[in-house]
Amino acid sequence: MKTILPTNDNTCGWHEIIAKRLVNKSLQGQIKADWVIVGAGYTGLSTARSLALLHPNKHIVLIDAQRAGEGASARNSGYLVDSTLNDGHLSDTGLSAYYNKYQLNKAGLEAARTLVNEHNINCDWSEIGKIHATAMPQNEAKLQCFSEILTELKLDHNVLDNAQLKNRLGTSYYCLGVETKGAVMLQPASLAQGLINILPDNVTLFENSPMLNWQPIKVNGNKAYQINCLSGSIISPGVIFAINGFMPSNNLAKHRVFPLTLTASLTRPLTDAEFESIGQPEQWGVLSAQAMGATVRLTQDRRLMIRNTAEVWRPMSMSTTELEQRKLIHIEGLLKRFPHLPASAIEYTWSGITCISQNNANIFSRIDENVFAAGCYNGGGIGLGILYGQEMATYASGGTSTLINMIQDRPKPKKLPPQPFLNWGIAIKLAKDRYFAAKER
Repeated sequence: MKTILPTNDNTCGWHEIIAKRLVNKSLQGQIKADWVIVGAGYTGLSTARSLALLHPNKHIVLIDAQRAGEGASARNSGYLVDSTLNDGHLSDTGLSAYYNKYQLNKAGLEAARTLVNEHNINCDWSEIGKIHATAMPQNEAKLQCFSEILTELKLDHNVLDNAQLKNRLGTSYYCLGVETKGAVMLQPASLAQGLINILPDNVTLFENSPMLNWQPIKVNGNKAYQINCLSGSIISPGVIFAINGFMPSNNLAKHRVFPLTLTASLTRPLTDAEFESIGQPEQWGVLSAQAMGATVRLTQDRRLMIRNTAEVWRPMSMSTTELEQRKLIHIEGLLKRFPHLPASAIEYTWSGITCISQNNANIFSRIDENVFAAGCYNGGGIGLGILYGQEMATYASGGTSTLINMIQDRPKPKKLPPQPFLNWGIAIKLAKDRYFAAKER
């Protein structure tokens, strides 16, 4: 029932290139709280802040198994999106369902923008949009279909040909792209750190405090819950789980969601000569039109990031040797796009866990009388994580809202096959995707 995470590694480029913060102490002994939130990523941080503002006289405890904000939240690619390519036109859910999800993504983007602007969070926030692109002619029809959906929904976008993409990106690798305007590129570790810094005074954050298990108990005849950690425990009448990909290993949504391990690399800043050789473009972000194709970014400080692996990986972190093996795949992907870039340009390579459901559905639910869980964003968790955290604080407090109704109207995660068939099926599907995405990795 428990998942003990190793100590934070120093492989993730996003949080290695920013200033370090003071780490909060770990939980020691037994304490009491009015609410306890397990997991201090985007969702947990957003929930804690919103719950504390709703209940300024209540004591909110937030715990994380590692350093707060440095798990999946700081390890993603830094895309805050509204429209998504792999929904709607690739499924039978229809245009209406696609638009509903777009509205939630848009609300998540607005929630994040509000926090960044109101609290001056320095996270390289750049409203530059994103580009869905392909190097495979057989995917051009998929992108044209995506453009038709965006046109029908009156969402601002451009279709870019090879010459336009070369001018925009500095590489002639891609043959067609769709640029959508409603997306933000940012520094994910800086955003997470900013959310930590704006936690209200009635929130106590304990870091490096992995939960071993939780159980219902009675306190003065009333139902409560005890969260047991390595060196202490918390007794509280209410619990909110925001542990995303670690839900199944803690018996939450166990047969509804599953974790995948992704790896990515970040280069050093390009030299003046290297930057000039690709045309000195403005920063950009590209998502592949092919499943398992590479996600690639050029950042504000002229670094290139690439993520092009996804796998069923049981350990919670990879060894140096294992990361070096994935790094070779990243180098190959970068050199396809930028053949003059030296392989030695890569400075950091890291792994991270994402949470997936079979039908791209999210978790926003009541687990027990006063126990709740939110998560499973299927690779798009920055805005949704912040939004679901805010709305979960309202929902767990007995309130409702238009957004909560929208969230609850979304499809629920479908039931998954039992193990080991689930992992076998995922591995086969990923292998198939890798085969068809060979050119785009």
